[in-house]
Amino acid sequence: MALFTDTDSYWAESPSHILKKRLLCEGDSWFSIPSIAHIPLQLEALLDASFLCLADPGDTLEELTAGLQFKKIKTLLASERFGQKWDALLLSVGGNDVIGPEIRGLLNAPADPASTNPDHYLNQEAVEQMFAVLDERLRQIIGLRDQSPINREMPIFIHTYSYLTPRDEGHKVLAWRISGPWIHRYMVPLGITDCSLQQAIVAKLLDGFHGRLERIADETNEFHVIDTRKSLEPVLCRNRKGSQKLWRDEIHPSRKGFARIAKSFFVPALLKAGVITDADLRR
Repeated sequence: MALFTDTDSYWAESPSHILKKRLLCEGDSWFSIPSIAHIPLQLEALLDASFLCLADPGDTLEELTAGLQFKKIKTLLASERFGQKWDALLLSVGGNDVIGPEIRGLLNAPADPASTNPDHYLNQEAVEQMFAVLDERLRQIIGLRDQSPINREMPIFIHTYSYLTPRDEGHKVLAWRISGPWIHRYMVPLGITDCSLQQAIVAKLLDGFHGRLERIADETNEFHVIDTRKSLEPVLCRNRKGSQKLWRDEIHPSRKGFARIAKSFFVPALLKAGVITDADLRR
C-alpha cells in the first residue's frame, strides 16, 4: 500500500516509494471519510504512485489555512529540511463551506414563499462573502506553493463536488447515525420543502463555487479545476428514502460513486496535466 495518512509513517517508508510519483492530498471527508473508500483510496488502487493524505472529515478551508494544519502544509511544501518535491497537490476543500453545515448562514426565508427562483432563498450578501473568503484562503495555499523553492511549479488540483439531492440521510456506521444530514435539516425550517427547489439551490451554490474556482485558475499558473458537478446523478426526488448505488448519504458518494469520480475525472485530469503517464496506471 502506498497511501499514508501521517507524516511519520510516510517518511519511515520513504525508500519504498521514493521513485514513485508523489501526491499530497489535503481536505475534507471526500478525501478521508473512514467508512467509505474515498477518492485517495480509489486513486491508490488505480495508480502506482505514492500518496500522503492529511485530510480530515469536516475540515473547512479556514481550518486548513490556520494553525497547525497550515504549518504542516507549509512544512511539507517549503521546508528545506522536512519538505520534499511533490508531483501534485490534490485538494478537496470548500464543500463544508458551500454545501455543508455552513449552508445555514447562506439561506433565506423568501419574501414570497411561493417563489421557485433559487436566488430568492439565498442571502446573496452572505454567499458573496463566503466565496470571497474561500478565494482568499485558496490563494493562501497557492501562495505557499509559489513561495516554495522546491515546489513552485507543482500543479494544484481541486474538485467541485457533485450536484445532489438534499434529503434526511445522515452518515451511518452500521445502524448508528454519526453525522448529518447537512443541508435538508436547515432548509425545511425555512419552508424550503420542495425537492426540485432544494436541488436548484444546491446547484446554484455549486455553480457559484465552480465559477470562483475557474476565476482563480484563469489568474494562476498550474491550478486545475476538476469539474465533478455532473459526475454522479442526483438521487431522484421520488426515491429519496430508497437505497442508492452511487450515494452513501446526503452529501457523500458511495464506494461506487467515489470510484467513478476517481477513474473518470481525477485520472484523466492528472494525465492531461502530465502529472502521471500511462506507465503509472495499474494494469
